[in-house]
Amino acid sequence: MLLWLALSLVIGGAWIRFGSSNLTTVLTVVSTLVALLPVLKVGPLSWSAPGRQSTPEQVGQAVQVLAIEVRKQWDEEARRRQLQETRQMPVRWEIADRPKGAIPLPAVGQLPRLVDEFVGQPRPMVVIGEPGSGKTGLCVILTLDLLREASPQVPLLLPIASWDPEENLDDWMVRRLVEDYPFLANETRFGVDVVREIVTQRLVLPILDGLDEMPPELRPVTLRALDGDWSADRPFVLTCRTEEFLAANAQNLLAGVLVVQLRPLEPQAAANFLLEAVADARLEEWEPVLADLVAHPEGDLARTLTNPLMLALARTVYEADHVSPGELLDRQRFAGQRDIDEYLLDRFIPTVFRVRPHRDVPSPTRISRRWEPDPAQQTMAFLARHLDSLGTRDLAWWQLNRAVPRRVSSTVRITVGTLGCGLLGWLMFGLFGRPLFGVAFGLLVGLLASAPLGRLRESRPRRFVPRILRRADLGPESLVRDIGFGVVGALVGGLIVGLLFSVGLGVVIGLFFGLVFSMVRRFTEPTEPREPASPGNVLRADRSTVLYGIALGATAGALVGGLLGGVVGAEQYGLIFHLDAPVEGLLGASVGLVLGAAGLGMMVYSTSAWAQLVLARIWLAWRGWAPLRLMTFLEDAHKLGVLRQVGPLYQFRHALLQERLVRPAEPTAAPEAKLGIRG
Repeated sequence: MLLWLALSLVIGGAWIRFGSSNLTTVLTVVSTLVALLPVLKVGPLSWSAPGRQSTPEQVGQAVQVLAIEVRKQWDEEARRRQLQETRQMPVRWEIADRPKGAIPLPAVGQLPRLVDEFVGQPRPMVVIGEPGSGKTGLCVILTLDLLREASPQVPLLLPIASWDPEENLDDWMVRRLVEDYPFLANETRFGVDVVREIVTQRLVLPILDGLDEMPPELRPVTLRALDGDWSADRPFVLTCRTEEFLAANAQNLLAGVLVVQLRPLEPQAAANFLLEAVADARLEEWEPVLADLVAHPEGDLARTLTNPLMLALARTVYEADHVSPGELLDRQRFAGQRDIDEYLLDRFIPTVFRVRPHRDVPSPTRISRRWEPDPAQQTMAFLARHLDSLGTRDLAWWQLNRAVPRRVSSTVRITVGTLGCGLLGWLMFGLFGRPLFGVAFGLLVGLLASAPLGRLRESRPRRFVPRILRRADLGPESLVRDIGFGVVGALVGGLIVGLLFSVGLGVVIGLFFGLVFSMVRRFTEPTEPREPASPGNVLRADRSTVLYGIALGATAGALVGGLLGGVVGAEQYGLIFHLDAPVEGLLGASVGLVLGAAGLGMMVYSTSAWAQLVLARIWLAWRGWAPLRLMTFLEDAHKLGVLRQVGPLYQFRHALLQERLVRPAEPTAAPEAKLGIRG
């Protein structure tokens, strides 16, 4: 910024010394040559020298930092899922397919033995089981145990459903590493290719969860791609529901891999697990339920409560004092296992949202406020249906605007942009005695600029990181995007100054604003972040991008306004006030600050993911589908264990929960009932 200030002072002095016409000619020629340098590839400004390749020391340091961040991420998730060793369920497993020459494992066992064997000697392994059998929980436990044992490979737990098998597995993992752990893109600290080196040197161990969540036709293709891209002698973990895996691997596409099937708990083990969590005062309520569970191991209740997910839900639901577990024995109410499963899924969200926040003891692990249980259930149902319509389990806050009709989004952008520009035009031209012309000019500019922006559907979050020009920045898409921003700034700034002052000044100031607008767009890219990705910090980074744009626009506008008012003199061009030069310069700087901040701010804001989220929040709250403080609600849902966090994304804790919310047994309440969610 000091550089721009110095440049402006030089231009102002030259203007006084040599006159406007000579300076305009010189600046036009120089600006044109500078703008063409990157295209002509002339001189040192063509692009920056290639960044340094990552050294072995940098790769090692990146792996260490990655291991720390992965452990922090999944330690918190394990706590929310109650996967600590002392609270783990006695899940059983058995060998479904043992490759020849494999290290001997017992045919059956309990989870700790399997974890110890894998951590001691990682190998290719597929884990199958029925829905809710504990496959994802096992992935989290394996991830943390590998990290505790200082494995040379960092376990990378990823939802395999986000992989398109047309893309090479290495390329996908590189992309996911950068998205989920963006601090690895810090080229100054780790070099330019550290993520690629981490993957190609096999310094990560992929733990791929949820093959069954892919479309059926893609599952065999995925197995074939996995076998081809990741050789069978390199360890990995893949999870899938039993029936879906057997169908996908019918042609033995994934050969020579250990296949482990998770089994239901023993009824007595499930009863003991519940007993450990029951308060003494409620033992009498639980006794008939536990007796039935043990006495009828093939009954509907036993088939439900020997499923790890359902067992965990039952423990959570019946921790509440106002419900009795004895209702599970009501044969008229529950005709079969499915009815019991659905009831527990239905009661889970209202139960956990009855938790009251501890207002006197702030904590990042406690919810921030109270949410009414029924409206919270309806909001989660809306989100589940929204994700189902998109065909994904990933809840990305910057994609919530897809729930807003396109016509609404376009109308809002065009209306706000047009009226905002009309107001700015009235302010600027009104100082020169032409307020009506200013309003008309502003409305026209706002309409022409907002119309194409109104067609934008979504933008990924960005952050403000100044950087020098690099070869990769000169791609066609990147140049078109930056030039588009620059053209808007050049045309609007040049037209305003040209209409109010002179054509020569309009050309010079237009070039200056074009450079500033394109520079802001160039500096708002997801480069060199320094913290792990989470929904909250990604949103904060995108919001800060808008604020930086406003600050840069204000600075550029103040410099230009001060120059035009204090050096060139606006009174000779029709300024309605008669002021001394210093005061006129101060007025020009003030007006320029407002115009620059508002103009560039509106451009950056209208193309930001933050703006899309704000519109989505207002629209969803107005329709009664979600609370106005939606991000706070999602964060609290994560703390309560309804959602889990995967990098900058949220997911439902389990696919069964999402599926149940999409297809409830009873009609949901009318939208008016959802207004109980207070923003």
